[in-house]
Amino acid sequence: MPGFTVNRGYPYSVPTDPTDVAGDIQALAEAIDADVQTLQSIVGPRPMARVRGITPVTMVGSGGTADTRELPLELIDFNVGGAIAPLTSGRVRMLLPGMWMAVGTFIYSLPSGANIAYVGAALVDEANIAIGEVNTHLLPAVPETQRNMDVSGMTLINPGLNDTLFLRAEVRRFSGGAGETFRDRTLLLMRMTES
Repeated sequence: MPGFTVNRGYPYSVPTDPTDVAGDIQALAEAIDADVQTLQSIVGPRPMARVRGITPVTMVGSGGTADTRELPLELIDFNVGGAIAPLTSGRVRMLLPGMWMAVGTFIYSLPSGANIAYVGAALVDEANIAIGEVNTHLLPAVPETQRNMDVSGMTLINPGLNDTLFLRAEVRRFSGGAGETFRDRTLLLMRMTES
C-alpha cells in the first residue's frame, strides 16, 4: 500500500510494498500530470498591458527653469486579462486591484542647442506622486540622434480611488531656449498581486 505526500497527494512506495519500479514511477508521473493539468486550468495569464505614445513632445526648460510636461499615451499594444481601460486622456487606468509594477521607456533626441542641464522622466499616479523617477546629464552626441531611457516603480492600485498612471518628462537648461524632443515612449504594466 503506497504512501501519499501531505501537500499534493503524490504516491510513493513504502518499504512493505512489493517491488514494482515501472508501476510506481508511472503512478507518480500520472499523479503529477493530473495535478499540473488542474493547476493550469486554475491559474490564468497574469493581467498586464503595454501602451505607447508616438506623438513627439518638444520641451524647452530655459533660463534655469524646468519644463515639465506629460507624455501622452495613445495606443494599446496589448491588454491581457482586462488589465486597463481604453485610453481616453493620454493616461492609463488600471481596472484590477493589487500591487502593480510599471516600466516606462522613452526616447529623447539630440538637443537642438547646448546648455541642457538634464532630461528626465517620472512615473506618476493620479495624486501627482512619482512612483519612479530617472534623469540624466548624458545627452546624445553627434553622430547619435537619440538615446533610450527607462523608469520603473511599483504601486498599490484601488480601482476608483487611485488607479491612474502617466509618464511625465522634464527638461532643465542652464541657459538658452532650444527645444529637447521626446519621441516614442511605452508603459508596461504587470499586476504582481491581487491585493
